[in-house]
Amino acid sequence: MDVSLNPLLDNELNQINMNILEVAFARIDREWNMKNVLSPFIRLYYVQSGEAYIEYKKRTVKLEGGNIYLIPSNLEFSYWCDSSMYKLYAHITLPGRDNYDLFSNYKDCIILSGQQKRIDTIVEEWNRGDILSSISIKTTLYQTVLEALLQENISLGAIQEYSELVKQAIQIIKNNPHLSLTAPRLAELLFVSPSQLQKKFRKEMKISLGQYLNEQVMFSAVNLLRVPDRSIKEISDTLGFCDQFHFSRRFCEYYGMPPSQYRKSILF
Repeated sequence: MDVSLNPLLDNELNQINMNILEVAFARIDREWNMKNVLSPFIRLYYVQSGEAYIEYKKRTVKLEGGNIYLIPSNLEFSYWCDSSMYKLYAHITLPGRDNYDLFSNYKDCIILSGQQKRIDTIVEEWNRGDILSSISIKTTLYQTVLEALLQENISLGAIQEYSELVKQAIQIIKNNPHLSLTAPRLAELLFVSPSQLQKKFRKEMKISLGQYLNEQVMFSAVNLLRVPDRSIKEISDTLGFCDQFHFSRRFCEYYGMPPSQYRKSILF
């Protein structure tokens, strides 16, 4: 008997997890209308019937019943509906070891056509709302992502290994997204010099530590905006901004719209 192990793959199997931010069923009408939306999460639309539109990079895509649409994270697009559309939608992330979504560099909407049976099934499971249906829905979401990758022949690259120092830095930032967590403070927590940490981080991550820290604060801001009863001031305080006006200005610089408007754009 012979057993072959792949420790790197084993680690990756435990590392890659789908974060399901929201799954809901929606009847869309003319109020579903927003321009220049930019989200740090993947949108999956299981369109049961009706039609609507999205537009990105001067390309218009018609959303039609019987099809599934995957809109990657960080793809800027506009959406609208001229009549009505019924869909189950899911907002998800697939963070890699660097805490970036695995689709963050892909810039096209992916269409899986002829999926009416699967769409009807996931809607039925959503209506049931028990533990078995939850497992079934999560399985369908994983299958959808996998089929999209295979259909478009998208390679996510080799499994990336980071040094222990960089992995620890990523974990601390992930657990504590806050303006007070600067490069010098992070270096202090890791018992290294700021220059050593910044140099190693840039070499392995291909991005400056300061830029990464800022991005993670902005990503966290979006997640907090998903909670309807959290005020802009509360979110500003949670992330360490001096006031909500400073937060709104920084947010607008990053996402192109104030947080109050962005909150509306991430619905449905």
